[in-house]
Amino acid sequence: MNTFATVYFRFRWLHLPAAVLMVLLQRLPMLRAVVTTEFVVSSGVSSVLKGVLVGSAALGTVQTVAGATELNAGSTGNPASATVGQAFAAAIAVTGAPANAASYEVTGSIPAGLSFANLSGDTVNGATLTISGTPTESGEFTMMIRAWKAANKTGQGGTPTFNYVINVEAAAGTAPMITDQPDSISVPEGGTATFELDGTADPEPTFQWRKDGVAINGATSSTLTITSVSPSDAGDYTVVITNSAGSATSAAATLTVTAPAAVMVSTQPASIDAIAGGTAAMSVSATGSGSLTYQWFRYKNGDGQSPIAGATTDSLVIRPVAASDMGFYFVRVSSGSTSVDSDYAILTLQGGTSRLANLSTRGSVPAGGELTPGFVLRGDGSKDLVIRAVGPELADFGVTTAMDDPTLSLVPLGGSAAQLTNDNWQDSANSAELATKSASLGAFPLNAGSLDASVLTSVSLPNSAGSKGFTVQITSTSGTAGIALAEVYDPDAAGTAAQLTNISARGFSGLGAEALSPGFVIDGDGAKTMLIRVVGPRLADFGVPGTMTNPRLEVIPGGQPFVVAENDDWGGTTALKTAFQTTGAFEFTDDGSRDAAVVVRLPPGPYTVRPSGANDGTGVILVEAYEVPE
Repeated sequence: MNTFATVYFRFRWLHLPAAVLMVLLQRLPMLRAVVTTEFVVSSGVSSVLKGVLVGSAALGTVQTVAGATELNAGSTGNPASATVGQAFAAAIAVTGAPANAASYEVTGSIPAGLSFANLSGDTVNGATLTISGTPTESGEFTMMIRAWKAANKTGQGGTPTFNYVINVEAAAGTAPMITDQPDSISVPEGGTATFELDGTADPEPTFQWRKDGVAINGATSSTLTITSVSPSDAGDYTVVITNSAGSATSAAATLTVTAPAAVMVSTQPASIDAIAGGTAAMSVSATGSGSLTYQWFRYKNGDGQSPIAGATTDSLVIRPVAASDMGFYFVRVSSGSTSVDSDYAILTLQGGTSRLANLSTRGSVPAGGELTPGFVLRGDGSKDLVIRAVGPELADFGVTTAMDDPTLSLVPLGGSAAQLTNDNWQDSANSAELATKSASLGAFPLNAGSLDASVLTSVSLPNSAGSKGFTVQITSTSGTAGIALAEVYDPDAAGTAAQLTNISARGFSGLGAEALSPGFVIDGDGAKTMLIRVVGPRLADFGVPGTMTNPRLEVIPGGQPFVVAENDDWGGTTALKTAFQTTGAFEFTDDGSRDAAVVVRLPPGPYTVRPSGANDGTGVILVEAYEVPE
């Protein structure tokens, strides 16, 4: 056995640790030669030397913490994935070193919205790094991590540097966009200020109002209302709208607080549903700069508005109450030459008999489009109806953009084929009877030879416990745009077996004359409770495009300028949800939706439902009026 072989086998026999063998190899030139020449071909020697070389590489870099084998990011991995608007958390540690790290240096790009716990400057003390928060910006973010054995980046360590990457993806949906900014307003001291705006966002956003750049505690809805305004409330108001896809900040709206009004009604009169022969009492509270005087007024459908003799205090008492007392009441409060009117209060009586006798809808029909009011009948047998689609005749009432030649079709709800169609009313076989019947119902006459459409027809009904719906489709014979009026009249007396129970109209509602405006008439000697809705955002759930984002509704007695019931956002109240169920109206799934709805008890007479969009917003809406069972 030659010398080299003898040395090799003795080393193998001794089972020397790799570290000792490495030292000997470094010190003995003869053995260094073995590594590079003869014994490199020996499988046994090769295994030993491989172990030696690996051990040598490790020992050359291990410095307690330095030389650790990896950056462990746990379940999130490296690179990690996150999404804008969604919470993210990860724990990171350098592992594989003989001792745990006691501090870290963190540099590089940290995603906006995320932060490292206990990070001071670029240093975190502790064995583990934790990063958490909600990302607000998308992109690829790389952080450089270095570990040390002792606190505050001291002791052994500092190499190598590990990269930790977080890929933040943009959120699905649409970032908030403000379409109608809040308006600046001027309010007298003690009054009420309301700011609101319109916009789009998917998913639903959150809101935070600010005054002069400072967040207002609890002001987290789409509308900001400030009651009993004081001079300290004056300033600039903005709102920040945020969802998972981003955020938007409104333009500033300025609140100016002026001197208090000379007269102000602080408590409005309340509506009453009284018992015939009983007592009805209304009252107000008012303040003013001098002595106050009062005068109560009543408006009754058909009789107009008139002062009530002797009703000159802050309270009005009617005893005994009769059906003739039903109507709308308000009080005028005066101080010197200044006066202010209270809101209207509605006086109705329990009992009596009434019905929906006439339904109408006026709306703008786009070129090639249609106006589609609908109605529901309850009862059995058959029901006579007068149905009209008025266009040219509207010019006599000052409507300059009236449809020149309307066509009407009556389609059973759920069907596609028209049950009947009419283009020009005098083409009807019973046109003479139609004209006579229309006049008896109070419908304004249609000129002989006009291109307005109308029919007198009979429709069949299922049974006394069921109901049947119909749609009146109004289109332009020439295909041109214009304003049309749809009308449905019930010629039967109140109390008959078959009755109209609700109306609806869906279409584009614009500004002024182009607003979609349904109306109805309550006939009889009793009041009727009505559920009235203007649906906008909820229609989007049914795939309807271009809906009005924030509709409002007002209920106005026929031909009058004052409002007796109104609503902006329905609010998810229990009373409204109950009314939806009892009338069969589809539910509003979001209590915070901007759809409008109101339940109101009304005395006999004509009424118009006037929809509008907040900040002059326009769009497709569904207007509905339901008779609420009692």
